Amino acid sequence: MILLLLPGCIASELVTKEMESQIARDIPFEALKAEPDKFKGRVIVLGGKVLTAKRLKEGTQIEVLQLPLDGADAPIMNLSQSKGRFLAYQEAFLDPATIPEGTAVSMIVEITGARTLPLDEVDYTYPTLKIRTLKIWPEQRYMPWPGPYYPYMYRYPYHPFYPRWWDPWY
Repeated sequence: MILLLLPGCIASELVTKEMESQIARDIPFEALKAEPDKFKGRVIVLGGKVLTAKRLKEGTQIEVLQLPLDGADAPIMNLSQSKGRFLAYQEAFLDPATIPEGTAVSMIVEITGARTLPLDEVDYTYPTLKIRTLKIWPEQRYMPWPGPYYPYMYRYPYHPFYPRWWDPWY
């Protein structure tokens, strides 16, 4: 019974209830990537894995590999589910060292258009977005739970949680 109710309890850790009405959750990333000018000015939630971040005169540019989001609006770190890349711009000062390569991020963004830049040997058109809210997810969220498994730890007879009667070799 609890397992059935638990998914309904998960709420966004990024979007407040007051802001939810402003968010356009009906725009798939594929459509945004194909026609970014069509959605100019709309506010959406995106997330993914940071590829690069660099300071510019007018702010900070973050290149992100888009990833699907879970119920809490955190990226699901399955890189094969990515639909592409996007460029997000933070107008206020943001030190690129605080968001190194590989950092999981989610953001509330306003669509501003597109920008074509070289990517390896081809020109790639990135949707461009203005960051309204940025959330950096802690690394612990993506570590395996409950942690590493040490089977040898329970073989020692002096371990406080190891019942001696359980050990067939004792």
